Amino acid sequence: MALILFDGFDTYGTSNILMEWGQSIGGNNSINATGGRRGGSALYCPDNFNLNFIGAPSHIVSKSLPGNFTTFICGVAFEASLFHQVKNIFLFRDAGTRQLEVGVNTAGQLFVSRNGTILATSAASISENVYNYIEIKATINNTTGSYEVRLNGATVLSATNVDTQNTTNAYINEVVLGPYLAYPGSTTAFTHKYDDFYFCDTTGSVNNNFLGDIRIDAIFPTADGNYSQWTPSTAGAHFSLVDENPPNTTDYVSDGTIGNKDSYVMQNPPSLVAQTIHAVKTRVAIQKDDAGARSVKIGVRSGTTNGLSSAIALGTSWAYVSHILETDPNTSAAWTASAVDNVEALIETA
Repeated sequence: MALILFDGFDTYGTSNILMEWGQSIGGNNSINATGGRRGGSALYCPDNFNLNFIGAPSHIVSKSLPGNFTTFICGVAFEASLFHQVKNIFLFRDAGTRQLEVGVNTAGQLFVSRNGTILATSAASISENVYNYIEIKATINNTTGSYEVRLNGATVLSATNVDTQNTTNAYINEVVLGPYLAYPGSTTAFTHKYDDFYFCDTTGSVNNNFLGDIRIDAIFPTADGNYSQWTPSTAGAHFSLVDENPPNTTDYVSDGTIGNKDSYVMQNPPSLVAQTIHAVKTRVAIQKDDAGARSVKIGVRSGTTNGLSSAIALGTSWAYVSHILETDPNTSAAWTASAVDNVEALIETA
């Protein structure tokens, strides 16, 4: 798979951030339900000066990647309320230690840095309180490292055969969003806003390079689908117990029989002109409620074909599990708008 992660921040609330992002530092990170680029949700990472001393992380969220990545591509829609000091936009770490960062200075210019050492600064600049789409493609290496930074699709920084490696390892395994400061703090507060985030690598035949300014649309269940084999917590339609946004744990479906499935008819996403659908992701909030091993498979039903993940082991705390499908399992080809309009979200006890 080339597309490793994506998140539009539209399917969970502030209290659920740690269910999706494994670390949230600073205490005031939040999901703003109307802060996104098109009226949807966005991640807000504020900064207050109390935590801003040299080398200390400010308000950030981070996520462990499913492996070590030497070359990667990452993009996000970014808006800052203030450019009063040099600060990072997003960064990439090896087991908690920084490798490479993309940031913005007091003039609104973008920069690339290695563990705080600035490698290059763009001539182009961005404005405060305006969303821009920022992407980086980078290779981590002491001597043959490289990077290319794009602003709204245009290359503004690039270099090859440079040192992009800070640790003893030529890879990253964590991605971080938020104003992680390696610079002196101040007494002025500001907020970083994030929307439409993706991370991919260079493997596979699709989604293995810059995706450009993407949009991520969340859709939710509207009716019961082809399967209704799980047990509802209260009488009624199964979909009505799993359609809340953000999710709650007061009503749910449950199951203990391997092979049982539940599926749900979904809303249609917005119809766009000449759209390219890079992938479809099923995200489920789930837990096991007793001792012993339990797993689940998640995915979609498209046409008459089920596209399911491998078995995912569950813990006793509520967590999000996700499965990305870059092609339609019913055709093994790229997704079409019609196929997405008719897809069902699917879960199976494993």
